Parts: sequence; structure tokens; C-alpha cells
Amino acid sequence: MKKKKVAFIGIKALPAKAGVDAVVQKIATSFDHTRFEPTVYVSSREVSKDIAVPGVRIIRVPSVPGKFTHATVTFLMAALHALFFGNYDVVNVHSMETSFVLPLLRLRYKVVATAHGLGSMIPEEHNPWGKGKLFFKACEYPFMHLANIRTSVSLPDKVFLEEHYGREVKYLPIGIQLPDLKLEEARAFLAQHGLEPGNYMVFTAGRNIRRKGCHFVLQAMRDIDDPTPLLILGDSAFDPEYHQELLSLADERTHFGGFVSDKGLLFALIQMATLFLFPTTYEAMAATLLEAAALKTPLIASDLPENRAVLPDEALFFRSSDVADLRDKMIWALAHPREMHQLAGRAEAVVRDSYQWSEVIDQYETLYEALA
Repeated sequence: MKKKKVAFIGIKALPAKAGVDAVVQKIATSFDHTRFEPTVYVSSREVSKDIAVPGVRIIRVPSVPGKFTHATVTFLMAALHALFFGNYDVVNVHSMETSFVLPLLRLRYKVVATAHGLGSMIPEEHNPWGKGKLFFKACEYPFMHLANIRTSVSLPDKVFLEEHYGREVKYLPIGIQLPDLKLEEARAFLAQHGLEPGNYMVFTAGRNIRRKGCHFVLQAMRDIDDPTPLLILGDSAFDPEYHQELLSLADERTHFGGFVSDKGLLFALIQMATLFLFPTTYEAMAATLLEAAALKTPLIASDLPENRAVLPDEALFFRSSDVADLRDKMIWALAHPREMHQLAGRAEAVVRDSYQWSEVIDQYETLYEALA
């Protein structure tokens, strides 16, 4: 049987650090490779020539530097390469803001478009793009009108798009699959920071940017008379000014651990924590929230509709961006470990029953088969 060739456009790098890149990597590497042949387009600025991902063909396209231009040029160059030099049965475009390339791709290909959030819905006070939000809004039109099949990782986003554009969007969430936990390495990591297993809170973000809400946690801790330390994990290089703000808010209880690329180590650090803090102000569907739930770590999360959609009653929620409410929830959670562990057990059951990668991959394969 001839393999179906599927191309992915909408990410910048493999191996992935987090976010959309990690989702695409998981799909491309988990295919039935006897039936599908995946190709992933990436930026030559972020991926060296010697990088290889087993079972995946990687095409590096030229791009330009810049916080606002890098991704746009990368996706445009990927679409042009696919149009003039590619030979695919299906193209899967990831992220709403990549949809501006759909007029080009639809000249030759059938396209599955996957939304990982709506940039036009980011709260203005946490909008890093300025008037770029208008571009994100404009991308909704080709997404809804040019893609052959539309999917969304977020149930609230699916409902919003269908109500506003009158066309079907399939809800296709991400899945969770935990790696082998590196517990001994995690204990050594904690010891380096003067921390003990089971006696610290943790905040993690692939890119520690403002909308992830770490500053809310540090502001809340100023009014919490509890010695429990906080471990902050994430890449601070994307927004150095914000990192300086976090440093100014931190006290002696705060430990910055940097970006942890090893998932086995990262998840072990999350599992050993007393509390996992998720104060984000905008998410489509947060893999990190589900991963923490799968690890049975007690959760405090912002009450975004996207968060409540995946764990309706299995986390302790606070009003998004409300530092006082976050402070109160943190104080309560630290004083009620038994109740928090009961919530964590229910959250793990939800993930186990509803968010398995094997089922998600099967659904993607069905979509590709339908178009190829």
C-alpha cells in the first residue's frame, strides 16, 4: 500500500521545547509509519543541519530574525516550498496565525487546519503583539473558509468559531503520555536549590512570558506567611524585561531553576511538588495543566473557560489575574493537603479516561485518510 505523504507547517523547531511544536512532534512521530510518511517544516535559524527525528523528514527553510517576523517568514517560506517543490497528499497547518498561507496551499493541496488558540482573544493587558491582534483576527477567515477540515484543541474555541462563522470545527484535544520519571536526578536538582521533595510549590512554562502569570504568584506570596518555597522553571530568554520584573518581586523563598528540556526530569519535579501553580491568563488547551493532573500533583489554576473545560471540578480555581483571590486559594491549599490530594486523584482519573494520545492520533489518521 502506498504511504500517504503528510506535511506539517506551523512550527519553528524540532526537537520541540513545548507548545504547538511539541504537539506536532508527537503526532508526526506517533503515526503508523507503514501508512503515513510525515514531513515537518522548520526554521533554519533554530534547527541545525545535523538534527534528526526518527521517522520524520525535516525540511529547513530560510527565515529572518525578529520577535514578530521570524514565525511569519518561516511559515511563508514553508508554504512556498510545499507549493513549488513538495509532493504531498495532505498538508496539516497548525496554529490559527499560520492560516494566512492557506490561499497558497489550496492551489495544490487539501488542508487540515488545526487551531491552538485564538490570538484575537488574548486579553489586551497581556497582549504582546499590539495591533498584530488584527492579523490574528484576519487569519480566522482563511482558517474557516479555505481549509478542507478544521480542528481545534480547545472546546470553547470550537464553539466560538462555529457560532461566528457557521462552519463545522472538530474538537480534537491534545493527549497526555508521561515519560519515565527521573526521580533520582530530580532529587539531585532539588538539592542543588536547597529544596526537599514534597515541600515546595512549582510553576513551569516553556517560555516564561507575561501571559503565563508568574508575577501573580510572586505578588501573592508577598502576603502569605508560609515558609513553603517556590520553584520557577521556564525559559526567560524570550522576554528579558519580564524576567527582571520577576527577579524584583522574588524573595528568599523563590528559586529560579531555568528551562528543563528533559521531560523525565521536569515531570519528576512536578510530581514531587506540594502544589502546581497555573495562573495563565490565556490558553487554548494547556498540556502542562493536564500533565500535572496526570502526575497527581494538586493544582491551583486560573478559572479560564479553557481550563475549566478540561478539569471542571478537579482543580482549585481562582479568578484569573486576581492576586488577592490567588493568595487566598494558596493559603487554603497549603492548609488543606488532604482535600487537595483528593482533587488531584480525581484530576488524574479525568486525564486517564479522556486524554490519551493513542486515541488522538487515531483521529488525526482518520482525517488524513479522508482527504488523501
